[in-house]
Amino acid sequence: MKYLKTGIIGAICGDIIGLPYEFRGTRTKDFNFPLKLNDFSDDTILSIAITHWLMGERTEALLRQHLLDYAIRFKDKDVWGRGFMAWVESGGTIDRKGVASNGAAMRVTAIGYASDDLQEVLRLADMSARITHDSDEAARGAQASAAAVLMARTGHSKDEVRHYIEQTFNYDLSRRVEEIRKDYQFEILCDRCVPEAIICWLQSSTYEEAVRNAVSLGGDADTQAAIAGGIAAATPGMEVPAELAQACFDLLPDDFKDTLMRFHRL
Repeated sequence: MKYLKTGIIGAICGDIIGLPYEFRGTRTKDFNFPLKLNDFSDDTILSIAITHWLMGERTEALLRQHLLDYAIRFKDKDVWGRGFMAWVESGGTIDRKGVASNGAAMRVTAIGYASDDLQEVLRLADMSARITHDSDEAARGAQASAAAVLMARTGHSKDEVRHYIEQTFNYDLSRRVEEIRKDYQFEILCDRCVPEAIICWLQSSTYEEAVRNAVSLGGDADTQAAIAGGIAAATPGMEVPAELAQACFDLLPDDFKDTLMRFHRL
């Protein structure tokens, strides 16, 4: 059952684990893991929307419609940014030029599985970002996250991933989690959130450690845990623990479960 070991479940578990800590400013890895598993946020909803899109015609128009449909379905959940929801309520017509928030990067794990061709993954990630976050910064965050997933799952070493992302996206991935944690604040901009999430994966040896690192920064815990968790689950030897994966999977609506199973072909 691939869908319970690797793939999008890594991002979903990160979201579900991180959500209760989103505004708690947690500054330690030694927290109750997990605090509670009882809900998912926009990270999961839009990750499933993109996964659904990838199984059909990969056009910008269809992706826009999927993002709108999934957001409208869950619009009453208190998880949405005001700007994004304004875009949804406009039917996707509001100009989002210059928006650089991390929503573009939190939802792209499936894109890292959509192709073994790095250039195609980068193209899809760029498209997925610019529909709702039309900026180079948001596109960069989405591409870096998806590229890390692709490279991890295809056997590239962490050093190779680090080098590629630093050279391609000009991210500084040399910092330590402990160093970042000292002064880190709640951030939603991709350039101040995505590199840190990737570092949380780079400096971990298990799925749990990657997610603990992300939550311990005291920032946007669910989003950073979703990004780090998505990359970790793609890394051989860092798969999601079975009990945790099953518990998070059980929280999902039936059609979300079906999408995960079909995308990963069980």
